[in-house]
Amino acid sequence: MKKKQTIDCEQALAQIFEFVDHELDARQREAMQEHLHACKGCFSRAEFERRLKQKLTGLRERASPVTQARIEKLIKSL
Repeated sequence: MKKKQTIDCEQALAQIFEFVDHELDARQREAMQEHLHACKGCFSRAEFERRLKQKLTGLRERASPVTQARIEKLIKSL
């Protein structure tokens, strides 16, 4: 029988972007979901990041090609 993986807030916050982007493997995703279910602070942060990504994606779709190119250039310069 496999032992369930548990994570703390530090680990959850370190993986939050991978979680939002669906880049965690099944075991990591399950551990993150369990942590978010138990921790309101981390849940709020994950929800904020998810909504921000959703908003930014929507803006990108409405931006002109010139604006998209400027944004991509700015991001690459970071």
